[in-house]
Amino acid sequence: MYNCKECGYASITKLGKCPNCGAFASMQKDETKIKPKKSAQKTTLTSGVALESKLAQSSQFFDIKNTELKRVYQNGIKQGGVYLLGGQPGIGKSTIILQIIQDLIENNKISIGYFSGEESQDQIYSRLKRIKKDSKFQNLDIYTASSIEDIVQTISEKDYDFFVIDSIQTIYSNNIDGIAGSPSQVKFCSEKIGEFAKQRGKTCFIIGHVTKGGEIAGPKYLEHIVDMVSYLEGDRFGQYRFLRSMKNRFGSTDDISIFEMGLFGLTPVYDIKERIINTANTSIPGSVFTMGIDNGRPVIVNLEVLLNKTNYKYPQRMAVGIDNNRLNLVIAILERYLKLNLGYFDIYVNLPGEFKFYDSGLDLALATAIFSQYQNKLVDKNSIFVGEIGLGGQLLPSKLHEKRKNETPEGFKFVDKKLLNHVVELKKIF
Repeated sequence: MYNCKECGYASITKLGKCPNCGAFASMQKDETKIKPKKSAQKTTLTSGVALESKLAQSSQFFDIKNTELKRVYQNGIKQGGVYLLGGQPGIGKSTIILQIIQDLIENNKISIGYFSGEESQDQIYSRLKRIKKDSKFQNLDIYTASSIEDIVQTISEKDYDFFVIDSIQTIYSNNIDGIAGSPSQVKFCSEKIGEFAKQRGKTCFIIGHVTKGGEIAGPKYLEHIVDMVSYLEGDRFGQYRFLRSMKNRFGSTDDISIFEMGLFGLTPVYDIKERIINTANTSIPGSVFTMGIDNGRPVIVNLEVLLNKTNYKYPQRMAVGIDNNRLNLVIAILERYLKLNLGYFDIYVNLPGEFKFYDSGLDLALATAIFSQYQNKLVDKNSIFVGEIGLGGQLLPSKLHEKRKNETPEGFKFVDKKLLNHVVELKKIF
């Protein structure tokens, strides 16, 4: 920065004449506004470890007892691992982190530091008491902090085994320009956290906000440098929350955890099949059971269809919980091979229970429900319809077909391509 010694006018470039006072050769460099350049530092590699000796060592995981959490964190929480948890505001990210902390403290000898840039210590403690009134958290320290340098220094001094950053968008570094949450700050701070955790063998959970598109805010680089990326999803005003893993260097991403939000935090839902079966209304035409796949986990759901005489120039097609393109595809197939005049009807599809599936394995259930409404006849309430329908009307096996079949509840019949070869055979069901 250059300042005029006569009037104090500031400019980022050196000018021969001050535009403010008109003085010549009055622009002088202000050294106090320039950050010193960092000197080049010699970097050294850590000592190498023979592969055979490394394989002989057992990987240490912090144990967790919550069986629903173990669907996503299969072996527990890896020592030295860096975890990223994203979700919409108010969805329950801080709540589920505190429940993970509670589980870790109860089942491991571990010290934990919780660094929040959003909430005060009193707010976090009150949430802890609401989640578990009789729990004691002697090994948990809570800080209100936003400076990454202060956080790293505190962790080093206290020698925590596990620490939480809530959230990465509120953390900043004094060595980088830009406000907290800017791409440069998020990238630098996440890099610093990951490097520190790996070198010291500390386990870290980073909480991240998401954009309107549902992705974690900030540069995509953030998701690349962590070991595991998970999302807590669901309707913030709804009943259920779904914890899904999108990346996992310590295991698979083929499962989800289902929780119910209550007054005392997130309660694991172990009986999701029974809940859906007991609450489904199968006494009306157009209601069928099917088996969807969510992150590799088969989930039984009740699919409902309503046909209504249209009052519009073009009939309405609306789908909640399934892909609208699959709906249009199934409608075209039914019109072609079963000669249904569906162009006279508005067609509405709903999956109760806040589930969302973009799964071709629901085609057969969707076709059955539409045909049931069209014929005004009930479908067998003890049948589960699973299968993909090709453009020729033929039934095809769905993705993870056998896995779905193995999840069929006792007393239910699994209807697939072994019982129906073509969509025209739907007439045999009624």
